Amino acid sequence: MNSQRQAGISLPGQMIGEHCRISAFLKNIFAHCHADRKDANITIYYSIADARQELAQLRADVPAALSYDHLETMERSLTDAEFRYVFVYRDERPVLFLYFQLFTVTSQNFALDIKRAVVKNLVHLLLDLRQAKVLVAGNALRNGQQVLCYDTAALSLTDALDALVSVADRIAASDSVVATILPRPEGADKRQLHMLERQGYTIPWEDSVMEMEVWEGWETLQDYVNALSRKYKARANKILAEVAELKIEPLSVKDIEKHGAVMDALFLQVVDRQPFTLSRAGAAYIRELKKLYGEELEVIGYFKEERLIAFYSGIVTGDAYEIYYVGFDAALNNEYPLYFHILMHGLERAIILRKKTLKLGRTSFDAKASLGAKAVSTGHSIKLRHVPDVALQWFTRYFSAAEDGKWKQRNPLKAKETART
Repeated sequence: MNSQRQAGISLPGQMIGEHCRISAFLKNIFAHCHADRKDANITIYYSIADARQELAQLRADVPAALSYDHLETMERSLTDAEFRYVFVYRDERPVLFLYFQLFTVTSQNFALDIKRAVVKNLVHLLLDLRQAKVLVAGNALRNGQQVLCYDTAALSLTDALDALVSVADRIAASDSVVATILPRPEGADKRQLHMLERQGYTIPWEDSVMEMEVWEGWETLQDYVNALSRKYKARANKILAEVAELKIEPLSVKDIEKHGAVMDALFLQVVDRQPFTLSRAGAAYIRELKKLYGEELEVIGYFKEERLIAFYSGIVTGDAYEIYYVGFDAALNNEYPLYFHILMHGLERAIILRKKTLKLGRTSFDAKASLGAKAVSTGHSIKLRHVPDVALQWFTRYFSAAEDGKWKQRNPLKAKETART
């Protein structure tokens, strides 16, 4: 079990100078504490098991993404990451909880699309020599997840964000991090976002995810098909017909264990086509999430005879259905439109479950636009350390090119008024 780190670090003013930003922030946050400020403490843990007691003591509405059970599942199944669990205290009790993931990035995380072999080999060499560490606030594997929770009677959101930035800087300095990534905080206003900019965080490229409105009148997938324009309707019917001979069924935890090796291979066939992959967590990760969330996480398998050839996982939330991890046989995808059907099957599940939105993530924009999805802007602020400007410019162009300009917004659905007639 990982040991506790930096437990109960006191930050009295006479011990830490005013030049230390974390000290200044915490003094501002806890301005009405005792004069010696010895009760303004931070504790950083490597293991969620060590942090369990503090998490239970936190007087806050802890979201599922920051619950002990979820974090313990993440820690157990995400073997290519390290974790940092941070508590900020006042009057000797925790008032703020922050969650971070720490990844080591090498050339293996990139599918470098560089034509000149010399340049490509140089980039590989620099990445592997640097062994760059990336710190992510919250869950790097899923969009829109909370990164903090706090006692609203003790702190404001501005206080919590101040502490988030300060603690992130502290961890980054301690672990020699080259990039810190903070998702756009839920509920943050322009003033609070400008605070991130003042602390050195930028948005080097525009990031988006794909989402689709599920029309209120749809009762079945056929209602969606009927709402499509002629061209896209013919295409949808062709996809459904070509996949009709396959068996499509939900997978239980036992099924995932049985087909785990095949699911890993199918997942990697998808991952290896992405320009950048932070983690390669596969079937074991999905299995553990399925154990934890039961019916709130669906895993759907596609079988050709008795052989698993594709799968996807779908997260069921209050108003949305989210297609999450996907894997399929790339060669058979030319014979059967597996990926397009996965998108349609996910839409069907959203319709059946009466969800308002189908969430589709941040890859394969063109395919999702053909379904009827739209790009929704999302924000990630990044702070780089010890990275030359030329490298930042190269990575910015590289990631922008990964999606930008390679897809266009489509309008496969007829207008709602026309579709109803």
